Amino acid sequence: MNRQYGALSGVAIVLIVLNHIITAGDTFSPVEGWAQSLLTILQAFGAFAVPTFLFISGAFVSYAARGKSALSLKFIWGSVKHILWPYLIWSLVFYLTVLVTRQEQQSAGGYIKSLLVGYPYHFVPLLIFYYLISPFLVIMGKRFGWLLLLAIGLYQLFLLYAVKPVEAFGLMNPPGWTWYLTPPILRTTMADWAIYFPMGLIFSMHNTALKPRLQRWKWVSLTAVTLLFVLGILNAFGLMAAPWARFLAPVPLMFLLPIINRSTIPAVARFEQVGRRSYGIYLLHFIVLDWVLFLLNKLAPGLFHWPVIIDPLLFVVALWVPLTIMEMAARRPSTRKVYRYVFG
Repeated sequence: MNRQYGALSGVAIVLIVLNHIITAGDTFSPVEGWAQSLLTILQAFGAFAVPTFLFISGAFVSYAARGKSALSLKFIWGSVKHILWPYLIWSLVFYLTVLVTRQEQQSAGGYIKSLLVGYPYHFVPLLIFYYLISPFLVIMGKRFGWLLLLAIGLYQLFLLYAVKPVEAFGLMNPPGWTWYLTPPILRTTMADWAIYFPMGLIFSMHNTALKPRLQRWKWVSLTAVTLLFVLGILNAFGLMAAPWARFLAPVPLMFLLPIINRSTIPAVARFEQVGRRSYGIYLLHFIVLDWVLFLLNKLAPGLFHWPVIIDPLLFVVALWVPLTIMEMAARRPSTRKVYRYVFG
C-alpha cells in the first residue's frame, strides 16, 4: 500500500475538522467581508476530505486482497466490526450530548433512522456498505475495473440528479420515478461519494500498470482539480453558476493521490500520527466541539464576538482532545485491548 496514504488520511481529517469548525463558528460568531471570503475558500477544501478517506479505504481493501482470489469473511467482519462498534458507541454519546446541550431529542424510531443514515457521521454507513460488498468489487475490479468505475460514476451522476437536482445542477425537481431508482438509506451519501471507494480499490489493484500513466497525465489532473475548485469558489461567491463543480472537483484529485511522493507532504510525520487516529478523531470531534461551544456560551459568551480568537481555539481543541484521549487509551494496558472497538 502506498506509503503516502497515512499522511493523506491525516490531511483529510484536518480538513474535516476545519470544515466543521467554520460551520459552527459561523453559527455562533458570523463574520463578514474579507474574513468571510477567506473562510468560504478554506471551507471549500473540505470537499476533498471524505473522498480521500473513501479512496484510501478502497486501496486498503485492494492491499488485503493481493494474491487472493477472494476476500475472506474473517477480513470483512474484522473490518466492519472495527468501524461499526465505535460508530454505535460515539453516536449514542453524541445523541446524549445534544440532548443536554441543545435539548435535541428524537423518538426511538428517529434514533434508529439517524443511526442508519449516519447522523452526524454521514459517510460511515456508506463505508460499511462498501466493505460488505468488497468481495464482489474485488472480483469485478480484476476483470472489468474501468467498466465498473464507469457504471458507478454514471449512477452517481444520476443520483445527484435524482436527490440533489437544485444543489448539484441548478435544475428543478426531476420526475418522480427517479426516486424509486435510488437506494434507501444510502441515497444521499452515494450521490455525494459513490465513486471514491471503488476508485481506490481499482486504482490500487492495477497500480503497477496504472501508475506510469498517472505520472504522464499528472498536470492534466492537477489542472482539472484547480479549475473545478476555482469554479466551485466562484459559484459560492455568486459570480457564476457552476453548482456541479464542487461535486466533480475531487474526482481528478483521485488520479493524483497514488503518485504523491510522501516526502513532499509538509509535516509528514505529524500528519501520519494524526492519520493513524483519523477515524477516532472523526467520531469524537463532533462531541468535543458541541461541549466546548456549550460551555463557552454559558461561561464566556463574549468570546463569540471575537471569531479571530474563537475559531482557532475550537480548531485546536477539536483536534487535540480526541488525539490526547486516544493516545492515553492506546498506552494503558487496561484500555489497549478494547481500543479498536472504541476508536476503530
